[in-house]
Amino acid sequence: MSHSLLISHPPGCKEERNYAFEVMFGQFLGLSHECREIPGDVVRVQLANAPEAGSLLWPDIFFQKYCNKQFTSALLPSKPLSLWNVARDLAEAQITKSIIPIIYGKPLESGKWFEHKGNTIRLGLDITGSVFFMLIRFEEIVVPDRDEHNRFPARASLAYQEGFLERPIVDEYVEILWTCMQRLWPRLKRKERNYQVFLTHDVDHPLGAINKTWPQVMRNIAGDILRRKNLNLAYRRFIAKCSKMEDLDPYNTFEFIMDMSERYGLKSIFYFKAGVSNSRFDVYYDLSSPWIKSLISRIHERGHEIGLHTSYEAYRDFRTIRSEFERLLTVLHSLKITQEKWGVRQHYLRFEVPTTWQACEDVGLDYDATVGFADHVGFRCGTCHEYPLFNLKTRRILHLRELPLIIMDMTLLYYMSLQPEQVIEKIERLSNICRLYGGTLSLLWHNTELTQSWQTRLYMEILELIR
Repeated sequence: MSHSLLISHPPGCKEERNYAFEVMFGQFLGLSHECREIPGDVVRVQLANAPEAGSLLWPDIFFQKYCNKQFTSALLPSKPLSLWNVARDLAEAQITKSIIPIIYGKPLESGKWFEHKGNTIRLGLDITGSVFFMLIRFEEIVVPDRDEHNRFPARASLAYQEGFLERPIVDEYVEILWTCMQRLWPRLKRKERNYQVFLTHDVDHPLGAINKTWPQVMRNIAGDILRRKNLNLAYRRFIAKCSKMEDLDPYNTFEFIMDMSERYGLKSIFYFKAGVSNSRFDVYYDLSSPWIKSLISRIHERGHEIGLHTSYEAYRDFRTIRSEFERLLTVLHSLKITQEKWGVRQHYLRFEVPTTWQACEDVGLDYDATVGFADHVGFRCGTCHEYPLFNLKTRRILHLRELPLIIMDMTLLYYMSLQPEQVIEKIERLSNICRLYGGTLSLLWHNTELTQSWQTRLYMEILELIR
């Protein structure tokens, strides 16, 4: 049965509140709603055409502090976070663990986090403020910690410090919201959401020998022999350099990637670089070269997609992103390739709130696929769902959408130093969580990490697991 909801909220921060309500109720649950301001310090949800049919209330904590104030660490939640045993109060709620941390909230007068009396449910959890805090990455504005690539590290995040980085806290809060509404209005229907896999590949090095100098190739060969203990890889690299045949190059794993994607009913998205802004961290390759153009054509013909992988310094420079996107489009137009939407991932997962999002918006890109931590897998944004973005400085909702990155190969194998069997275990758990919420498992696997037999076996096992 279709119902419209009436959401009453305290005055102030209208744009921010409307954004949070739109994501929670409109985007995630698929419910129509209208908002109005009322005096007080609680948020109240009712059926618009039957307000007497019940009320769901929760405290307005975050926005009471946020409105008309500077962005400072004083707005961050107090640690350690309070904990709520949801399973005891809402046994039917589908959450990953029975106890959930409270980002913003305060206990009810009874000392509890949940009360259901008559046709009224009261929560101690500030759902609106907590969801807003996670989705717009508020802490990254006020917490100064950065790594050697000027990235906000996982260890500095509230989710990592409070132990919920590997659970989608926003999706769990929305599930709690939905469970409460179902208790009050059992005929209410939500939007169905189905599990998907978003399989991506950043093309940092399309070739590993042919386009490199002999000193570079010899250093890589030395690494193959001494560090990787792989004489076969060293031999393939040497033969490719001598023959100048792309098909022999060890990094040319694109046909294998597409073959595997098609075998498991998946689509791959390849993010190509179109510029160099830092000679140390960017490797140049010519998008207009015959071999690259042929590769892009094959990707398109086989039903896979192309995206933009920006250069190292581009993440906070609108002009650089624009010039690189235009360069990519020029090549694609010469090949008569068009797509319904264009996505981007920043090199090294470099990202700055809200600068990167706004720059991508201004360029005309449709989605960003950057926001995941390089040093730890998990739900940096608190969700496994694509969602619209909000610039908290201009206070405007963007056309650009975020498709959060959950898993990267380098994160698992290098930053977290997991063994293959541990990689499988970790991916299986995260995949099952995404299935639970009908979400999207976003996975990044580089073409350069498929040069050895153990890597290809691991990759095939992963695809079998997540498909």
